[in-house]
Amino acid sequence: QTAIDENLKQVEDANGEDTLTAKIALRWQPNDNFDATLSYFYQNQEVEGRSITHYNALSDDNPLGDLVGKYESAYRYVEPREKEDSLLSLEMKVDLGFAELVSATGKSEYNAVGQRDQTDLLIRLDYSYEEFPAFSAYTREVDDVEILTQELRLVSTNDSALSWIVGGFYNKIESFGESSEFTPGFDEYAINVWGVDGNLRPDSLEYYSVGYTEVTEKALFGELSYQINDKWDVTVGLRKYEYDVTSSSAVDLPLFYTVFDGRDSDSLEIDLSTETADDSGDLFKFNTSYQFTDDLMGYFTVSEGFRIGGSNGVAACPDNIDEIATQIVCALPNEVLYTPDTTTNYELGFKSTWLKNKFHFNAALFNVDWDNAQVSGATVNGQQTITSNAATANSKGVEISTRAILSDSLSAYATYSYTQAELTDDALFLFDIFVDDEGEAILPIQDYYDGKDGDRLPGSPKQQFSFGLKYTQDIFNDKLLDVTYGLTAQSDVLTKVGSRADGEALPGYALSNLSASISDDDWAVTLYIDNMFNKYAYSSTRSNVSSIGLGAYQEENYVNGTDLLRSYGHYVINPRKVGIKFTYNFDM
Repeated sequence: QTAIDENLKQVEDANGEDTLTAKIALRWQPNDNFDATLSYFYQNQEVEGRSITHYNALSDDNPLGDLVGKYESAYRYVEPREKEDSLLSLEMKVDLGFAELVSATGKSEYNAVGQRDQTDLLIRLDYSYEEFPAFSAYTREVDDVEILTQELRLVSTNDSALSWIVGGFYNKIESFGESSEFTPGFDEYAINVWGVDGNLRPDSLEYYSVGYTEVTEKALFGELSYQINDKWDVTVGLRKYEYDVTSSSAVDLPLFYTVFDGRDSDSLEIDLSTETADDSGDLFKFNTSYQFTDDLMGYFTVSEGFRIGGSNGVAACPDNIDEIATQIVCALPNEVLYTPDTTTNYELGFKSTWLKNKFHFNAALFNVDWDNAQVSGATVNGQQTITSNAATANSKGVEISTRAILSDSLSAYATYSYTQAELTDDALFLFDIFVDDEGEAILPIQDYYDGKDGDRLPGSPKQQFSFGLKYTQDIFNDKLLDVTYGLTAQSDVLTKVGSRADGEALPGYALSNLSASISDDDWAVTLYIDNMFNKYAYSSTRSNVSSIGLGAYQEENYVNGTDLLRSYGHYVINPRKVGIKFTYNFDM
């Protein structure tokens, strides 16, 4: 314990956050035929560190295992991140008589600088870094993104049974990413202890990657609606799209080439390689609704969805990747980009009111067929998290929502959903982590890394439920009191497809929120309590349980042992939060 106390640095409240947000809007309406709104949004967020804990996430051999509390992290470095977001938008509407012309233009920028503890990844890759007793590593990352969006649409305004929408869409995304990885003191250790005949690397820059990506998306769309009679209407729509992706990236290992190959101490060699991808297609929509009675409406919708492909932002591997025995994080040709995924969606439902509009009950059945599903995977080299494409998947279920007026002062709502989301075909080598030069799995349990037909998809619970009560009462003659209680609950969530590759099921949980507000025509004061009963629960994981010795390939591949590793941890939901909010409306 004394040795631990002497060698550990502790930082309290390391996950603090300061966020500054500003928004301004200017509206111009010179006459009844023209309306324009110019708005600007800005946000600066400074995060001191991740809300991640190593509680119950370290091996029995790790001396820190019994020292980490429920809200404590055992990383070697704090992980701050600062980001700026801005959005300038202009929306204009012109009444042309037969239709309304709408133009929506948006230009946004995103800039971020962050730091990550990278020590465990390098130790886990078994490149002998751990022989340096004081070994540690961290990564600094820079991200810059600019997005330009333009949409033009004409919306009919006539009173006939036939109505329509036609328009065009343009979107351009330009992004730059830079990642610098540092291993302080390792160059001196390699030269002085290992006796390597090379040069020192004063900046400790062990790995550097850079990437540029440009995505351009264009689309034409139209929608035609016809009201057959007072009760029945039909809508059909079509969207034609195309996109292009260009991604250039490069990677260098400065410390390795300086210390072990004699390159200059400040050298940095960048050889950009470029990958391109493009796609185009059509998306169809059909909807019909029927008003059975004044209180009951049924509907049926068939639509197609599309999610653009793109770059994973990981530098392409050098041509001699098979000869490199040192640590490297890079993407093979099939890992640099991921392809688009498409869905065919079916929904059948109804909306109803009862007891003279005091009770509302809505329900829907849905089915989504998914092609080339985008799911989380990992690179062969460096196990960097990337987006991969599985084969086919399906999601189906039911959604129910209700709302009731119980008295003049009390109202209630409730919602429930059940979703069954799973692969409908095998996805071979979805978690292609340990393979030999011929691409064959190292381990005999090859299917451990495959997604299988019937595997549940990660990231969403099967069941979700919410319930709320709102009490409203006049007080102090002309003031309004609102007291609201809300409960949200969900079942467990998988972290990997089918819980393979050492994924796990994060337990479900329920949260209670309470607020009380006193308001006048111009102002309101609200006292709120989020997570009222201080529920402790996990929202997601970092790395996987193999890092604490529970993985099927743990003993065969992690020769360093688990006592050095701290990469596995849980992100936790926010504990109880109590606050006061004040709003005031200014008359102009």
